[in-house]
Amino acid sequence: MDRMTCRACADFLADYLNGELADDLRISFETHLDRCRNCRAYLDQYAAVIKAGKQACKRENQLASEAMPEELVQAILEANKDR
Repeated sequence: MDRMTCRACADFLADYLNGELADDLRISFETHLDRCRNCRAYLDQYAAVIKAGKQACKRENQLASEAMPEELVQAILEANKDR
């Protein structure tokens, strides 16, 4: 890919943040980010939303595990062994 567009940049955000872009795409992506402040801002916002979502899910899981009595957890695990 010679010159990445803003649209293509948006399509690759998740893969970029996960470190899953091939080297040639990553270089093109980063070159575009160097030149496009709008895409840099979008990347920063996107990364912040992903981070906030992960934190919210983590907190939700903690609350759920705290709310469930250990005896119930063990009973469910024991019942699933027979399946």
